[in-house]
Amino acid sequence: MLLKLKRFFGLLARPDFKKLGIGIFRAITQLWSALPGMAVSWLGTAKNILLSFAAMLVVVLKRLRHNLGLSLSALLGIVAVLAMVVCVPIFSHGVASEVLRVQLEEIALTTRRSLFSLHMNATDKQGAGTLNVDKVEETAQWLEKNTPRVVGIPVRAVIARAQTATIGLNPFPPRSLAPSNQPWIVMSFIAQDNVPSMGKIVDGRWPSPSTKSGEPVEVAVLESTADEMFLNVGDRFRNGPLEVVITGIWVPLDSQDSLWFELPKTAFSTSFWIPGETYQNRMAEFFSRPVFNASWYVVLDEKRLNLAFADDYARGLVRLDSELRRRVPGMTIDYSPLKALEAYQERANTLTTLFYAIGSPMAVLALLFVSLTASIAVQQYEQEMVTLRGRGTSWWRVASLNLVESLILIGVAVLPSFLLGWIAANLMGRTVSFLEFTSRSEISFSVLGINLTWYFVAILVILIARFLPGISASQISIVRLKQEQGRGSQRPLWQRYYLDLFLLLPGIYAYLSQSGFARQLRFVPILDPSTNPQYRDLLLFVAPALFVIALCMISVRLLPFFVRFLSRIFENIPQVWAYLAIQQIARRPSDYSNALLLIMISLSLAIFSASTAKTLDQWTYDSIYYREGADLVIHEYAVSEGSSSFSSSSSGSSTITVSEADLSLDSYTSMEEHFKLPGVQHVTRVGKYPGTFSYGTGEQECVFMGIDRLDFPLVAFYRNDFAEVPLGELMNALGLEPMGVLVPKDLADRLGLKIGDTLLTTVNILDQRNERELMVVGIYSYFPTVFPDKRPTLVVNLDSLFELPDEVIGYDIWMNLKNGTDSNDLLRKIRQLVGGDRAVVDVRGNAIQKIQQAIEQPERLGLFGVLNVGFIFTGLMPGIGFVLYSYASLRRRFIQLGILQAIGMSLKQLMAHLVLEQGILMGGAIGVGAFVGLLSSVLFIPFLQISASSGQTVPPFQVLIGWKEAVGLSLAFAFVLAVTMAGTIWALMNLKMFQAVKMGEAL
Repeated sequence: MLLKLKRFFGLLARPDFKKLGIGIFRAITQLWSALPGMAVSWLGTAKNILLSFAAMLVVVLKRLRHNLGLSLSALLGIVAVLAMVVCVPIFSHGVASEVLRVQLEEIALTTRRSLFSLHMNATDKQGAGTLNVDKVEETAQWLEKNTPRVVGIPVRAVIARAQTATIGLNPFPPRSLAPSNQPWIVMSFIAQDNVPSMGKIVDGRWPSPSTKSGEPVEVAVLESTADEMFLNVGDRFRNGPLEVVITGIWVPLDSQDSLWFELPKTAFSTSFWIPGETYQNRMAEFFSRPVFNASWYVVLDEKRLNLAFADDYARGLVRLDSELRRRVPGMTIDYSPLKALEAYQERANTLTTLFYAIGSPMAVLALLFVSLTASIAVQQYEQEMVTLRGRGTSWWRVASLNLVESLILIGVAVLPSFLLGWIAANLMGRTVSFLEFTSRSEISFSVLGINLTWYFVAILVILIARFLPGISASQISIVRLKQEQGRGSQRPLWQRYYLDLFLLLPGIYAYLSQSGFARQLRFVPILDPSTNPQYRDLLLFVAPALFVIALCMISVRLLPFFVRFLSRIFENIPQVWAYLAIQQIARRPSDYSNALLLIMISLSLAIFSASTAKTLDQWTYDSIYYREGADLVIHEYAVSEGSSSFSSSSSGSSTITVSEADLSLDSYTSMEEHFKLPGVQHVTRVGKYPGTFSYGTGEQECVFMGIDRLDFPLVAFYRNDFAEVPLGELMNALGLEPMGVLVPKDLADRLGLKIGDTLLTTVNILDQRNERELMVVGIYSYFPTVFPDKRPTLVVNLDSLFELPDEVIGYDIWMNLKNGTDSNDLLRKIRQLVGGDRAVVDVRGNAIQKIQQAIEQPERLGLFGVLNVGFIFTGLMPGIGFVLYSYASLRRRFIQLGILQAIGMSLKQLMAHLVLEQGILMGGAIGVGAFVGLLSSVLFIPFLQISASSGQTVPPFQVLIGWKEAVGLSLAFAFVLAVTMAGTIWALMNLKMFQAVKMGEAL
């Protein structure tokens, strides 16, 4: 060691090493002396950056204040986009949480267990020895301590249970009747600590703990088990060294208590209860596997449950299951809310995808508004930008002003977007129908469901939409600016890359695929099959919106050609103001593209949304009433014995109505008595009976639908397109011919039936066969409760099926109820009317209740909510956008208008010039927008019936165009145009010619 140290110091003493050391020392010394200067330089650079940023911030704030209206409008657009991103997940998770809560409550009501509880089970297989009493207790303590951490919900109770295998026991001393070759009873032993606190002794006492070997094991037995096995307090049983003495008989204080995982009657039917000390100290003497089965019942605190964290709960349950399997091999969780939570996650994601797809056009419209305000802002600042560029400022510094302005607006918009998104979600939750709302307090919404990833993506898109116009403007010179102001040659980006034609392709493909001319591609998304089929196909909602946007963009692309055509026509007109108005549009068409697109797309989407909502809403009403037949359909009769009941037939009123119960002589109650019931407006009888008919081709099975022709039109649901003639004419035909029959159109076409033809029929009414010769008096395409079937339905007079009117049996009673009638209260009164305790009232159709259930569907709530919010939004945003555009246009052309006035144009001519210009643009935009909206409604809304039901749609889908909404929105936009024109006239009246000519662009 000393030799090595000597060599090391010898090396350091060499001259080359000395020089190296001196160099390193000098470098360190110089670096140390330079550090203060470097620090000062760095601080100076940081100071300059901060001062530059502060100066930039001051400039931006002055800009925003100077153009306060434009800034507020830009802020409104940003808030609208972000609010759309916020409200959809809030609503989706709120509705899915409500569905989850209802499902959990139904499960808890059925099983009488806690709303959120877990049950774990483990069995010691083949004597592996992994289970013992200490392990059971240790696992219970671990669950109580770690379940809140893993799952996220405090624990209310952890109930551990240890159970032995069953063992045969014989009475001791032996009884004379006891068989010698088989045990008297077969029982197991259970240790469960909460039994004494949740039960009570009805005979004897609770067992005392047993720790000494050789003494009898004291047990308690459930009262029902004791009664079934004839067991009493003091009975003794033995199996080898095991001696058992019954010291008590117990009953549960409340067998429905949620702390019982199983009903005590089931859990302790073949088991003795023993104290935990007895189980731990004595069971190993008699069983090779003392703990044959162990279970843990974890009851979570429902009061601390927040379904907004359902995703976290589901992940926590998965982690808990994994950790428990590692701690106790073979353990399984056989009861948990995990499946319901996973269904919640899937439903929430599906709803979010659906509503984003439906609301995406509204977001595009808002982004277009943001881009419009950004373009107007750039136009306001373009003179300032080129001046800065001409004085040596780099383009990125000029562009960064726009970026900082956008960041400030986005920062200010964050809080209002959350608030507006939450308000919009609540508004969606209160939706009943299109532009109809109600108070619905059962759905609670929380901002915890917001997807922050999509939120930041939306912010990024907004930044790009606002930043792009500023980049192009920051790179042009003063000469180029003047050229662009004189005659714009730069087309919009989407025109240069033909984005409008690409957007048209999905709409064309959707129309061809739904029409059957093309096959649907595999990558087109279809939502989960558990979703309501009417809302599964995203293509049916996205493609029409893209089609609308594409057609509007194509219209703007064609605008220059149309204006040039107008200029050719009016180039020789004497009015110079008209010629100048048309030339102004033709010279710089790109200036109007964003404003025109905003108006056309918003109007067309609003018309399409209104038409879609009205059509789906009406079809929901029509389909339910067609299936049910009327407001309330019942079948009633009285029984000789037994109590009454209310039952509901899932098949509605479309089945055969007659049964053996209709033979009761006490079952008849007149229609007049039903009519007098409070809440009943009209009643009628409708009976369906099996039978056959023949018309030259042998007998065919059919169903005879007997009606009362006078009352039926007052009660039944009917639409004018159900037949070629009105319902009244069909009923009159049955009145003129008592033995008349109405046949379905497909049957008439197949057999060649015509009015006046005769059918030979046989009606089967229980064991009677009534033969009738019926004459065809009418043909129908659709009839209430009649669906396509192998057996056609023939509509006849009800009395014609029987020999005498008093013999009519087996009919349903269809009722038309007054508004606000309580159907449950009405059913109770019908029960009293029919026969009190002997009455049976079978509800075979309840259209009012079914419609209410349909209205509450989450998919429908979201669809109509998005359409409502979008309709309001599309009506508000374009109006503001057009006013901003008109203001900016007037301000930008201030010097031009002053020069025109200076060279001789009167104030009236200037007014006419601007009014004509805005009238052409706004009128054309309104006309094109209305046309595109109506065209898309006619083309695409009929395809919604493809997803509405499988097979043939009955009744047929009836497309309702939103004419009222179209006219209303068009008038609203016309009002905006009138207000804008009034503002323009006011501005022109206050125009100071000398100021415009003298100050020019400084204004």
